Amino acid sequence: MVRMVRRVAPNDVLPEDPGWGGEERFTQVQFADWTPRKTEPHDENVEVCSHCDEVELFLNGKSLGAKPLHKDAAPRTWTVAFAPGTLRAVARNARQEVANDELRTAGPPARLVLSASRESISPAWDEVAFVTATIVDDNGIAVPRANDLITFHVSAPGVIVAVDNADNLSVEPFQALERRAYQGRCEAAVKTMKPDGKLVVTASAPGLKAAAIEIKSKAE
Repeated sequence: MVRMVRRVAPNDVLPEDPGWGGEERFTQVQFADWTPRKTEPHDENVEVCSHCDEVELFLNGKSLGAKPLHKDAAPRTWTVAFAPGTLRAVARNARQEVANDELRTAGPPARLVLSASRESISPAWDEVAFVTATIVDDNGIAVPRANDLITFHVSAPGVIVAVDNADNLSVEPFQALERRAYQGRCEAAVKTMKPDGKLVVTASAPGLKAAAIEIKSKAE
């Protein structure tokens, strides 16, 4: 396993008991992208989590050095001079590559991509499919700060029962057909009302190329 993030600040200190302690802070300080807000020359702190013997970091194909596993398995860190492109972490055991992770710099938002939590659903009362809309650039790279308003539609016999974007500060209603993307994503919960046919879920946003995905409607 290997996973890397950009760290922009130390972790916030949370009270031991959020119900009775001081103010609970929840500032995000780690980002799994290579698209920082600041694009001019600067340094980024990169953390790599892995249980493998060695991890080597590459920026646009150039090695930034390899580091061994810490005794306490703490993340390995690099200070990287930012340049747009591809940041790649390669994990090795016994000098053999066993895992890798890659982050790429995103361009302007261009289109939507849809994925579904399941390929088919039945009319059972507790059965839904979660359709996630991701905003990507022309190269299919997720745009991490995109917050476009996305509208969902589903063909009969389907219905959209809820939308969400994982933003705890959002006051948008859950029972709606549209949701503003948060960190480039939002989703719709879809049900079917009949046990046959197929559902076509579409998502659109002004200025972006729309997307569609099919989900089968099956018997219970």
